[in-house]
Amino acid sequence: MEAFRLVFQTGSMTTAAQMMGITQPAVSRLIRDLEATLELALFIRSGSGISATTDAITFFTEVERSFVGLQQLEHAALAIRQKREGLLHVAATGAFGVLCLPRALAAVREARPGLRVRLTVTRSSEILDMVATRRCHLGITAIPPQTAGIDHENLPAVPIVCLLPPGHPLVARRELRPRDLVGEIIYGPPENTRLHQQIAQAFEQDGVGYDLAGECTLGNSICAFVALGAGVAILDALAARGAVEPPIILRPFVPHLRWEPKLLFPAGSPRSQPLAMLIREIRARLADLAASSPEGIVWR
Repeated sequence: MEAFRLVFQTGSMTTAAQMMGITQPAVSRLIRDLEATLELALFIRSGSGISATTDAITFFTEVERSFVGLQQLEHAALAIRQKREGLLHVAATGAFGVLCLPRALAAVREARPGLRVRLTVTRSSEILDMVATRRCHLGITAIPPQTAGIDHENLPAVPIVCLLPPGHPLVARRELRPRDLVGEIIYGPPENTRLHQQIAQAFEQDGVGYDLAGECTLGNSICAFVALGAGVAILDALAARGAVEPPIILRPFVPHLRWEPKLLFPAGSPRSQPLAMLIREIRARLADLAASSPEGIVWR
C-alpha cells in the first residue's frame, strides 16, 4: 500500500523506491503483487513513464483516507505518551542545539526534576514537519514556516559576521565587505541553506564571486577550520560562538545581514509551564550571548 501511494503521488517508481529506501525493481514487484491481489490494473506503463488508471484514482482515495487515519492514531498515541511521561521535546538546528538549548533545558530540569527533556538537532525541513505533526513541543529554525499547523514567534535577529584566525591581516579592519575577501580561502554554510543564499547575493551585489573552499552543516565545524588557520569564514554570530581553541576573531560583515531564528509551535497547542519556562531561558541565554559579543557586533 505504501508503494502504491508513493508511486501514485510521484508518478515514478524510481522516486518511490528512493523514498522507501528500496530498489526500483522491488517497487515494481510490489505494484504487480498488489494488482494481482486486487485484480485491478492500477498503472499504465509506457516508454515515457507510468500513469494511473481510473481504478487507481478511485482506490487511492480509500488508501489515503486509511493513511491519514493511521497518522492521526500515531500522533494521538505520541501525545498521550508524552503527557504521561512528562516530556518536553525540542527540535532545533545546530547552533541552538550546541550553544543555547543544553543550558536552557538544564535550567528547566533543575526547576522541575521530574521532567524528561529531549533535544533533536536536525535540518530545518525536518523541524517544520515535526512541529506541524505535533511530534515535538517546540521547534527553532530560521526558515519561515509555510506549512499549515504552525504558529511562530520571532527571536532576536543575529548578525552575520566574518571569522578570522588570529594574526590574519584582515583583523586590522573594523568591518569586512565581500570585496575585502577576494583571494581568501572561504568556508561557509551549505549551498542549500538560506544563509548561503544571503551571503552569495551580497557578493554578487559587490561585484565579486563567492567561491567556497568548503562547506559544513555545523557552525562549530566551520569555526574549527578557521581556528586551524585553514581560511576565513562567514557565519551567523551565534554559531560563531562555538569556536574551538585557539580563539578566532570576529568582525562585522557588510552589508549587515541578519539570521532570524524563530520559535515554532504546533498551531493552537497549549503552552505548558515547563515550555513557557524554557522559552524564557532561551531568550535569556541569547541575551547573555549578545551582551558578550565582540565590540561592533550588534544583535537586534
